[in-house]
Order: sequence, then C-alpha cells, then structure tokens
Amino acid sequence: MLATPFLDRDEILAAARETAELGASEFCIVLAVRGPDEPTMQRILELVPDIRSETGVNVSVSAGILTREQAERFAAGGVHRYNHNLETARSHFPKVVTTHTFDERWETCELVTEYGMELCCGVLLGLGESDAQRLELIGQLQQLGPAEVPVNFLNPRPGTPLEIRPLTPAKDALKWIALFRIGLPDVILRYAGGRELTLGDLQEAGMSAGINALIVGNYLTTLGRAPEQDLEMLDRLSMPIGSLSKVL
Repeated sequence: MLATPFLDRDEILAAARETAELGASEFCIVLAVRGPDEPTMQRILELVPDIRSETGVNVSVSAGILTREQAERFAAGGVHRYNHNLETARSHFPKVVTTHTFDERWETCELVTEYGMELCCGVLLGLGESDAQRLELIGQLQQLGPAEVPVNFLNPRPGTPLEIRPLTPAKDALKWIALFRIGLPDVILRYAGGRELTLGDLQEAGMSAGINALIVGNYLTTLGRAPEQDLEMLDRLSMPIGSLSKVL
C-alpha cells in the first residue's frame, strides 16, 4: 500500500467549500494513521482556522489514538468534534483488532470529551458479533455519552480476513437501527458505510427507524452513492438539512 500525501491547503479548502454548498455544517479531516505525529498535528492545526474562516462550517478530525497533550491542543485549536470509533463491543474487539486495544480507543474517547470537544463514536455491525454483544456495545456508548454515533454495516472486502462474512440482512439492520435509537435517544445517529449494499431501497425505512443524519458521497475505501440521491431522499421524507445541534 502506498502512502497518500497530505492534501495541500487549496485542495482541502475546495473540498470544504463543496461540502458547505451541499448543505453540510461539518467538514472532517480524516487520516488513516494509528495516531498523529507532530508534523501532522501542526498541519491540521494550521488548516482548522482556515477552513472555518473560508467556509463557516465546523471542523472535525479523525486521526487515531491521542495523547492527553494532543487532545488538549486540538481542543484549543478549534477542533469542534473528534471522530474515534469503538466499532464493536469490548468482549468482541480482540477477535477483530490486534494492533491496539479497546482500552486505548476508550481512553481517547474520554480525552475528547474531557477537553470539551464533541465525540463522534461509530459502530460497525456485521463483524461476527452476537446480539448480546451489540447490546453490550450500546451500553458502552451510553457510558461515553457521544454526540454522534455513525452506524456502519460491514462491506466485506476481497483480500481481507472479513471477506467471508455475510452481509447483515436488511431487516436485521433496520431492527438494530431502532434499538440503537432507543438505547441512545439523544445522539445524532448517522448513516455511514455499507448502507447502500446492506439496505438498498430500504434506506428510507432506516431514516424512519431512527437515523437522523448521514454521510454523503464516498467513504474511505468504498464508494457511496451520489449526494443528489440522498438529498432527494431527504426531500421525500421532508427531513431538514444542516442542523447538527439536536436530534430532529
């Protein structure tokens, strides 16, 4: 795998403007790293005020595991929200991840809220976890108190250890969307990766079951659908666009 250079300022600002024009109120800088090194920290902290002043949108960051000092600097530098997923329950985590521990993720999540940033803490359903472990995960999210929970469904990728996992059945996905909403009544519950493959034409049903936000466009390693399709869906459902301050 080749490393991708950090995008330059003009490219990032162009992407942020495009995001704002679609009606979004948040722009996220995402890095596929275990945690940010010092040059990465400096680069992000240079970009955050530029994005805010140029577009008016809030800036969130996803850059892996943080130290206390890094969390403090991000908060002081204007990062509105930090994205750090639990993915799956503590009891199932070691069966999926071997490069770091659940506790390392948990500690980063706690640092984010301690320093006053909003926590975005996502889940990935379909990793072979049991129903009991999904309920365990809801309880762990209740403890953390995130502002937002992106709900991802596994899209088994060829050549990965999870390529043999079956897709989550659409009706099962809808049931768990509803259960996450019941368990986390005050969070922004956001459609994320895998929804197009798992739910297909039932994506509107998921919005009615408890989803009240969505990631538009493509994801980190897989394609989504055209933003215009999601905007049309929201229009059909008479759901407003652009408010991330409360559950709608």
